[in-house]
Amino acid sequence: MGQFTRRHLLAGGGSILASRAVGAEKEPAGMQLILAADVSCSVNTERYAVQQQGYVRALQDSRVMQAIRNLDPPVLGITFVVWAANQTTLVQWMRVHDPQSMGFFCAALQASRRPSNLGCATFIAQALLYADAQFDAVFQGDRKIIDVSGDGEDSSKQVQRLRDTRDLLVARGVTINGLPIIVRPPEYIRPPQPPEGLEVYYRNHVVGGPGHVMVESAGFENFEQAILQKLLLEIA
Repeated sequence: MGQFTRRHLLAGGGSILASRAVGAEKEPAGMQLILAADVSCSVNTERYAVQQQGYVRALQDSRVMQAIRNLDPPVLGITFVVWAANQTTLVQWMRVHDPQSMGFFCAALQASRRPSNLGCATFIAQALLYADAQFDAVFQGDRKIIDVSGDGEDSSKQVQRLRDTRDLLVARGVTINGLPIIVRPPEYIRPPQPPEGLEVYYRNHVVGGPGHVMVESAGFENFEQAILQKLLLEIA
């Protein structure tokens, strides 16, 4: 992984500002991709760092860049949001079309700090609604992907509400891809993951839409490989 400098961050910030300056004239993108990462209280500092570095390394894989080149047009609009009881955007929309622009995005992601004011709960439905509201702010294009990763079920226990939210977004043309992080003994997580298995929970209640994919991560240590696999599947 390359070293990021202040120059990279300034250049990346310029890319964001340039995109916003276009105003109502939104740039066509082959895909609008929202990376949505769980930062609820079960994701401790070490686990979040593993996720953050996993995204940075996976995004810079040459195969991801090749998949972006195959988009029509070959432009990826990408943003990074985090969620728990509440949600926020850590990296604003950026245009990625070559290794340099991907480096700008990854520099911004690596420099970002995990917020401490989003609460402890895992509200997946609210996270999906927040993500959906970010589309078409800077870019335009029919391929709209929410890439949601998490280590637990919706804390509200309102499974029907979660399914209704998923179905609402799918009806709007959004595809929801999932990366459930499976935690098994001797690792632990509180609250415990659903008895049927988190991968089953995500498959039944979270993912959906045209060509949706789900890749499970066997613990946090496998996150980088899992997110790389999912990026290649969803961008291709």
